[in-house]
Amino acid sequence: MIRNSHADTSLEFPARIIHNIPVRLTEKEQRLYELVTGFVKKEYWRRRAGRISILNLITYQREICSSSFALLKALSSGKEYFPVFEEILALAKEIKINAKMKKVLEILKNLDGQTIIFTEYRATQIYIARFLEKQGYKVILFNGGLTNSGKEYIKYIFQKQKDILISTEAGSQGLNLQFCNNLINYDLPWNPMKIEQRIGRIHRLGQTSNVNIYNLFTLDTIEEKILKLLYDKINLFKSVMGGMEKILMDGERMHNLEKDILSILVEANNEDELEERFAELGNSLQGVRDYEKNLC
Repeated sequence: MIRNSHADTSLEFPARIIHNIPVRLTEKEQRLYELVTGFVKKEYWRRRAGRISILNLITYQREICSSSFALLKALSSGKEYFPVFEEILALAKEIKINAKMKKVLEILKNLDGQTIIFTEYRATQIYIARFLEKQGYKVILFNGGLTNSGKEYIKYIFQKQKDILISTEAGSQGLNLQFCNNLINYDLPWNPMKIEQRIGRIHRLGQTSNVNIYNLFTLDTIEEKILKLLYDKINLFKSVMGGMEKILMDGERMHNLEKDILSILVEANNEDELEERFAELGNSLQGVRDYEKNLC
């Protein structure tokens, strides 16, 4: 089997219309973010000294930018315990609605046709679904564990009966949803290829309308820095994947990128240093992209 990327073909695809939507966290959400980030920074150095995995720290930092509900579920699992978790859990339980959810409602009210909402976390997915159902939207969920026939059934029901498909990363591959042209990235993966895979569900052969991509990002958080890294430096959202695809498909490279992002967040001594180091990381990704383009 030969797999061709968009760049290998002469086909004309509809435009990607990009909307980067800033979200200002509520006071409680901002406090929760600061508590989690403070814990991650402190624990990072202890784990580095002991050569202990930082995978959970990456997860906590990503979950807090997704929703308080994703973080709440993770910390309530009992797999890890630290005294500060008591304060974090208590605050997370006080938050009943996330600022991102209010922004999603604003977006949906101005959209025509069906919409896909992507999130990385099941807890966030369930929260979004319950909230939107209370607002009168017809919602269906897509996540891991479905059989092939189950996936096709969900796709069929979405196309025929529902307003919104809320999907985890399980839906970012293997689904062809060209009948839909609106996509909301509720949270932003730290892996650029995952974002491209999400968009590829609707921006593909057979799509006849321009594709609207709404990227939510929380201000004054790591999520805002990642958006600038992916959007401003490598211009990912406006381009159709081509030369960079071979590099981004490298799982080890992407795992290292996630660790690089966390280390920058933790090790930067101030905002200026944080911006500088993210700019350097962005420049390195831009260099990879330019190199690949020259090879094509």
